[in-house]
Amino acid sequence: MNNHPIRLPWVGSRYEDTRVLIMGESHHCDPADEFSLNLTLRAVGANCDGTLPSTFFNDIKDAVLGEFSNATPSKEFWNQFAFANFCQGAVIRKEGSPLEKATPQMYRSGEQALPTIISLLKPRKVLLFSRECWKKYTKNIPSISRDKKFDPITCPDGKKAEVHYYASDELLFAFSCLSLYHPGSWNRSGQSAGYWHPVITDFLSRDFPTNSTIANSLPV
Repeated sequence: MNNHPIRLPWVGSRYEDTRVLIMGESHHCDPADEFSLNLTLRAVGANCDGTLPSTFFNDIKDAVLGEFSNATPSKEFWNQFAFANFCQGAVIRKEGSPLEKATPQMYRSGEQALPTIISLLKPRKVLLFSRECWKKYTKNIPSISRDKKFDPITCPDGKKAEVHYYASDELLFAFSCLSLYHPGSWNRSGQSAGYWHPVITDFLSRDFPTNSTIANSLPV
């Protein structure tokens, strides 16, 4: 059961050109916004208009665009993509305390909510910026008919970034997903936007074989 509201995802005006969904991990907000359904929309929109400077959003833009990031306004970037967080519940900011992680229940609820978000957006590809979600909470996604590992993508240091394919006959979606570390962990992991840029570029440029009637029936 999903005990948290499903936040309205950000959908850029040119999303249909790319059909790429970018996913973060969790929301952090003040108590007044704990159950706000448009929290994600407002956060990305505020980053686009410059009223919400965000290292998280900027790191993602840098990782996707590489050397072209500085010359690309945030609004132009985000209009090409959809964005949602994996966890639909919100972590409340506490004054004077460091940010806390989402609870296991929030992660589990996010896993249950994921098919609803995917069926709404019908992405072809997903960039999931959370190893925590990938490792622990993508094993029991409801309504998945088929899933398959693709060959991983080699990172600059020789490590492998995992790529997985998911399809649902019931909800008529099929997508490939790239597992990435959350930007907040990059410094601890010796990574950066420059580290992930060639990995993301490789993933987005690939035409992954699916051998799926669902994938073949999706709108083009």
